[in-house]
Amino acid sequence: MDPLYKCYVSITVPFKALVDGLTFQMGLIARCTNGKTPWVLFFCLISFLTFNIVYYTDQTCHEDKCPLTRESKANISTQSNVISPNEVTIGPSMLASNIDLDFGNEVRHVAFLKVHKAASSTAQNIFLRFGWTRNLFFVMSSTKTIFGYSNMISNVETLTKSNILPTPKNKSFDILCQHVIYNKSAFDYFLPNDTIYIGILREPYEQYKSALNYFRPSYIFRKIQGDFPASRYIRDPLKYEPRSIFTSWTNNRQALEFGFPPHLFSKFNTSEVNMVLENLASEFKLVIISDQMEESILLLRRYLHWSMKDVVFLDKNVAKNKKESTLVQWNDRQFYRQWAKLDYALYEFFLRKLRAQIRDQGPDFDDELILFKEVRKNTSIFCLNNPNKDDILPIDESKWSGPFNITWEDCELLTMEEIPFFQIIGERQYGSLDM
Repeated sequence: MDPLYKCYVSITVPFKALVDGLTFQMGLIARCTNGKTPWVLFFCLISFLTFNIVYYTDQTCHEDKCPLTRESKANISTQSNVISPNEVTIGPSMLASNIDLDFGNEVRHVAFLKVHKAASSTAQNIFLRFGWTRNLFFVMSSTKTIFGYSNMISNVETLTKSNILPTPKNKSFDILCQHVIYNKSAFDYFLPNDTIYIGILREPYEQYKSALNYFRPSYIFRKIQGDFPASRYIRDPLKYEPRSIFTSWTNNRQALEFGFPPHLFSKFNTSEVNMVLENLASEFKLVIISDQMEESILLLRRYLHWSMKDVVFLDKNVAKNKKESTLVQWNDRQFYRQWAKLDYALYEFFLRKLRAQIRDQGPDFDDELILFKEVRKNTSIFCLNNPNKDDILPIDESKWSGPFNITWEDCELLTMEEIPFFQIIGERQYGSLDM
């Protein structure tokens, strides 16, 4: 970041925030100079000044995307990220527009690649709530699932004019967060130029077990007789796999949904795989790792300039009564790693990238993470204990967030499943649930 901009921010921060910071930092200086050694005092004063510049720069500007313009100067002093309890209600009033609210410099154009059995429904709820409370326009499927709901675009192809509903006249899409195969050109065609791309991945063997438990693929559980059919499958997967990779739930499914070329599924090529990974790294701002969900979502908050309330989440679609011992055996993981080379290359690449991105955030990331976990825990307790309509959970102001309340209405959105969520979105966008 430009040093002049840092200096500008450190001078123009709100006076109240400066006083709060001074109280904390003078305590540090007092402890630091117990010995009354001159050079220690000098060191502490330098540290004090440096802390002020970095601290208040972090409060107003993330990464290196805040040029010193009239617009950015005007937005430095304060941003309103708190949603009033009256702005989110269930029922007909939920269809009202919130376009008059001021949400600062937050990113509003987002494409979330929802990958099967990778905790993607948990992350999806964040994007649904964010877009809903701001009356943003969602990409939605033009066809219904076998259950009669349009909560999925496609498991076998990318975005096309025939598999999504068009926007009304003079409208454009803001958010994509339904299942669909990734293709950068297709996504770019339908989404605004400034869209930020977010993905999600899960440790491949854990994703494989979840897919087995949820989909119960017929090419495994019907074709293979006897005990542990999935264990027999993974020792010779080509013997049982469907002809098309698009109809398989166990053949590097995460790589498939990230748009890897089909020929790499039959012949792994290290140099070509690395090239695909580098391209994906340049296209995706962040790939959430579900094994580090809270860290990933906190990074998402910072990258998109969203409030802490926006990214609070509850775990969704967690399998209950899952008996893994009936699906796999103790040594199946090694066999699966040999089979799922693309998924492991993809996962490990973005796991390393996520860790590097977190390191780049500096030491205060861990402090915010502690607070975020506490807010999540309290929100879960509050929402899952069936609050009354007048109950609120107050969240105090912090270094990273203004004060806000979790209300009964917020809990309704936090716990809402994706099918009913897309139903009310469809009614607001297109005027009918029968799409």
